[in-house]
Amino acid sequence: MNDVVGYVRIKKDAKTGQSPAPLATFVGKNCRVMEFARDGGVLVINNEATGLGMFDACDIDASFKCSQMGEYLCPPDLNFFDRTLYINKLTSRKGGYSPLLKNMLIEMGLRSGKFDDSFLWQNQD
Repeated sequence: MNDVVGYVRIKKDAKTGQSPAPLATFVGKNCRVMEFARDGGVLVINNEATGLGMFDACDIDASFKCSQMGEYLCPPDLNFFDRTLYINKLTSRKGGYSPLLKNMLIEMGLRSGKFDDSFLWQNQD
């Protein structure tokens, strides 16, 4: 099951957030996106996986789309088979895959506004 469709960084001064969980668990943090709305808003889950929140586009500092399979981030719009092949390639790379690399992928995606794994494949000869 693929519930994560991207990541966002919620602004520290977010004003439109709605959640039964405390908004402090979302604001100023990178959050997993469950759904991107057509108007630019997002449905997110906090890092502790204890609450969902909704934020309007004006409260989003940065975002990017991706898919996630287990702990592995994958390019968006890959089918199950292609995600499996990508993960095999990812785990077979020199240096492997770690939570640190996952966080680097998230930061790179938020910085560029799109899934960007180009740094993972440098110096792999």
